[in-house]
Amino acid sequence: MASGLVENAVAPGAAAGTVAVLPAGPDTDGGAGVPDAEAPDYFFGRRVAVIDIGSNSIRLVVFEGSARAPTPIFNEKVMCGLGRGMQSSGRLNPDGVARAQENLGRFVGAAAAMKVAGLSAFATAAVREAADGPAFIEALRRDPGLEVRVLSGEDEARLSAYGVMAGFPQAEGIVGDLGGGSLELVRVGGERVRDMATLPLGPLRLNEAMAQGERIGALVRKSLGDIDWLADASGTTLYAVGGAWRSLARVHMAQHGRALRMIDGYRAGASEFADFARLLARQSDRALERLPAISPRRIEAVRASAIVLRRLIR
Repeated sequence: MASGLVENAVAPGAAAGTVAVLPAGPDTDGGAGVPDAEAPDYFFGRRVAVIDIGSNSIRLVVFEGSARAPTPIFNEKVMCGLGRGMQSSGRLNPDGVARAQENLGRFVGAAAAMKVAGLSAFATAAVREAADGPAFIEALRRDPGLEVRVLSGEDEARLSAYGVMAGFPQAEGIVGDLGGGSLELVRVGGERVRDMATLPLGPLRLNEAMAQGERIGALVRKSLGDIDWLADASGTTLYAVGGAWRSLARVHMAQHGRALRMIDGYRAGASEFADFARLLARQSDRALERLPAISPRRIEAVRASAIVLRRLIR
């Protein structure tokens, strides 16, 4: 369908049929984030913090600078798996809840220590859909005193698109944001959001469906086929946002012996990347574990995210 890919973004160029990666903050995959010791206390604008409570991970990022192009000075992610098992239980994963509560308290403390002027927290698909999502939000309100806004699928899609357009003002094509529980798709062009959709195609959800005997390739194909406006973006750029797709880009770089291992601005041919995604989707866990570019906590998401990406590019 589209001719390329972007994460945080991986992005294939339309005419050239290339894949590129947009600038992003450091990706710690659960390691402690480290504030930039050289960062000034004040840089053109307020110092603000954002907490993202996703289906698979939670993240704290502290920014300084202009609203159009803020500078991240602290970035930490912890893999919690809030949405693991939700397909069958309808509830947040208990171990994930405990891990999230512990680390969110630490995030709030870290933001306070950095003297942020504002802290905004958002939750996405898992918390939005879980029967005990409201109780989880209320527990965070009590301790550590965190007010969390639960985004609708439309909110999530729109914010992803705005993030891509902030980095690529002339973005033309499809923004695809793959989280643990859902895939948000947005058609952008002329500095505008044109169409939006949210689909239950996150790796956590797809892995559970696969464990129950479903053919996830057919499930992905049907879900994408129900979005008629995707055809209008044929031949344009796919801006692929999300840690799972970023992991695929890292593997692609390693497999092709790229000397400069910088994910930001990475480019590759779209058809080449589609073939690469097809190959990854067929690998066993043992084969994936031997790939140094994928963190252990990302391995379970590789096959599903590769299948979704390949279907989008096609």
